[in-house]
Amino acid sequence: MASEEDSKRVFFAMEVTAPWPEKYPDGRLLPATSRHLTLAFLGNTSWSRLEALLPEMPKPSFRVGPAGFFDQCLFLPPRRPRVVAWHVHWWDGEGLAAFQEQLATWLRERDYAIDERPFLSHVTVARWPFVVKAWEKAFKQLPMIIKGFHLYESVGNLCYEPIWRYPLLPPIEALEHTADVGFIIRGETLAQLEGHAQAALVFEFPSMLNYLPPVEPKSSLEDIIIALNAVVTAADKDIGCPFKAVSFHGDVVEDEDHLLTWEMIVDV
Repeated sequence: MASEEDSKRVFFAMEVTAPWPEKYPDGRLLPATSRHLTLAFLGNTSWSRLEALLPEMPKPSFRVGPAGFFDQCLFLPPRRPRVVAWHVHWWDGEGLAAFQEQLATWLRERDYAIDERPFLSHVTVARWPFVVKAWEKAFKQLPMIIKGFHLYESVGNLCYEPIWRYPLLPPIEALEHTADVGFIIRGETLAQLEGHAQAALVFEFPSMLNYLPPVEPKSSLEDIIIALNAVVTAADKDIGCPFKAVSFHGDVVEDEDHLLTWEMIVDV
C-alpha cells in the first residue's frame, strides 16, 4: 500500500476536444479542459511504482488521434445515475479499442485492479445532481477529436490534470487562409483522411452531422472531394450551409512512415 505522501488518484485517458456548447442544463459540470475518455482507472495508487513502469508501458499503435462524434446522452450507472456522459461513435475507432484492451491487460498483469466490463467509449460531462429529462432534451450531436494519451490525476473539484503525456498528431488542425477556411487533415489511410475531413467540416458547422454518409473506400483525393461536396450541397439545400464547396486544391502528401496529410481549403 502506498504511503499518503506517495499516493495519487490516477487514471489513463485520452484528451478530448469538441465544439462544446456554451450553455448546459443544471449539473456539476466538468471544465472543458478536464473532459476525457477513460481507458483504465487505477484509483489511489503508489505514484513512485507507477512512474517507474511508464517507460515500458504499451503505447498507441496509431500516430493520429481518432475522430468521432457524440451520438447519444448516457446516464451512468443506468439504475441510479450519478453521471451525465456522451457516447462516442467513431469514424475509425478499432485501433483505440484494441489499445484499451492491450493497456488494461498490461496493467492487470502488474496487479492493478482494472475494471473487467466491456470498454464503453464515453466522455463524462456532468455529475449529480441533474435532471435526466433536461439533459436528454438539450443533447445535440457534436464532433470530437482525440489530441493525446495521458495519465491524469484527480485533483478535486471535478478537475483532472495530466501528470504524464503521450502526444498524438491531431486529425484536423485549423489553417490560416485568406478569405476561405483551411485545415490540415491527417490520416493513415484514404478512408481515414476522408473521415477526418468530414470531422473538420462539422467542427465548423455541427448541423452537417445529419448529412454525413458512411465513409466508403475511395481511390483518389478527387473522389473524396466530390463526396464532401455532395454533403455540402445536401446540407445547403435543406438548412443552409456556411460553405460553398471544398476546393479541388492540393495533393495528398505521404511521409516516410506512410502518414497522409492534405491541406483542405473550403470556399465560404
